[in-house]
Amino acid sequence: MALHYSKYYHIKHREFVSKGVYNGFLDKDSLLHVDPLLLKNCTIPEFITAYDEFFNYFRGFITLTKFAQASKTSDRFFKRMIDRFTLSEIPNTGLGYSTSNTHGRGISGALSVQLATSAFEIIKAGLVDPEIFGLMQLIEDKMGADRISDMTLAILQKNFLAFTQRVAHELNIPTHSYQFNDEMFNVPFYNGKPVHFVPMCLLADLPVARDFEEIDDVCYYNTELKRRVAKIIGVTWSEYKDYKKSDWKHIIMSNKACYESAINFYKSLKAVPYDFGKDDKEQYLDILLEEFLAQYPLNFTPLNNTDPNQEVYDLTKSICKQFKHLVEDCRLSEEFYRKNRTPDETDWQMLLYAVADTYRVAGNIDVELSREDNPGVGEIDFHLTRGSKANTIIEIKRSGNADLLHGYRSQLAAYVRADRAKSAIFMVIVEDDSYEKIKEKISTVQSDMVSKGEYVPEVIYINGKRQPAASNPRYEDPRI
Repeated sequence: MALHYSKYYHIKHREFVSKGVYNGFLDKDSLLHVDPLLLKNCTIPEFITAYDEFFNYFRGFITLTKFAQASKTSDRFFKRMIDRFTLSEIPNTGLGYSTSNTHGRGISGALSVQLATSAFEIIKAGLVDPEIFGLMQLIEDKMGADRISDMTLAILQKNFLAFTQRVAHELNIPTHSYQFNDEMFNVPFYNGKPVHFVPMCLLADLPVARDFEEIDDVCYYNTELKRRVAKIIGVTWSEYKDYKKSDWKHIIMSNKACYESAINFYKSLKAVPYDFGKDDKEQYLDILLEEFLAQYPLNFTPLNNTDPNQEVYDLTKSICKQFKHLVEDCRLSEEFYRKNRTPDETDWQMLLYAVADTYRVAGNIDVELSREDNPGVGEIDFHLTRGSKANTIIEIKRSGNADLLHGYRSQLAAYVRADRAKSAIFMVIVEDDSYEKIKEKISTVQSDMVSKGEYVPEVIYINGKRQPAASNPRYEDPRI
């Protein structure tokens, strides 16, 4: 599981949330970004003036452009513009596109020169509203929401350090001195670098578009502005859909009406913060699950220490029984239904896998947990193994699956043979009122398997219907 701030600093997740702090990751990035528009009217003490500070940074280019003779690196004023556009990614924020680490790209090299050249041209053209730089992801190549987020963090690093310092003090998190410019801050560290806490209210969903049509869904700002500018110059979507960023830049810079429309549009925008309550990106699902399971520890004592296969089977069975208890009695699956949807088989597989892996790691249990291995006859839901001596397979089916009986009698048996497993468990998620009927059908199959001398895997039935809270008048005992 990913390493959240709360886990690393041994503080409850809810403590971070109560402070309005994004409980981010220390070992991977997330698909969230800081949207500078969310700085507008921010009431957090360290960010009350941050919106103006962010755009004042770009006002500094006006004076430099006035003295620069040309957009050449040999000009010392233009070189200073390049330096101001050279911004390293701020460490330990857990934001961005990377999936395997927290090292972003920042802004440097050719991109810094590109942005400085663009700023020079824009200001020389008499376009001095700093909000034009808020539109960089529309008019600048290689500038997307993630890099604008990195830029915002870099420009306002002092604000984020001050916020981190205050929150760390309030949560009693150990800190170390860190000097930024001429000011000293006391902030937490990770891997020798300062941690930068980010307010949840400044984060937005990081848009990822695979094609032009999808932009409507992921980047409202760009799409709406393109429509407004296109209307002014009299072109239709079919005509402008293939325009490049350089085309939009040229149009906005060369047409006063388009420029003013773009600036007024940006000034009127109201950003939409990420909805952590709905949490579509599941930023908090793993930590909430981990803290939930900590309330219900797995009590497993090996019954046969001399037989590794029996021990792995007993462990697997214990995890499955605990999973049944958590779903039926503790409403573990409420996360699925909270989003007004019915969980599919993959949801149940992933939930059981997460539960099993959490218990395995927390208990330092000497087994391997693998999901969707394919021994040649299809993908196994998952299995627990210990070397080559012990292997127990788990197969999950929903009660409405048309292949339920086939899955038990034939599919699972094929997995056992192909994977040379010693044992298996078949889990049935009952999502309707068919429990008695399904149990009777499986019992008939089991009797036939016994008569033919076949291995008969144990079946664990779980009431997967949404469970009302115990205080609800509709509450009934969910156990089956």
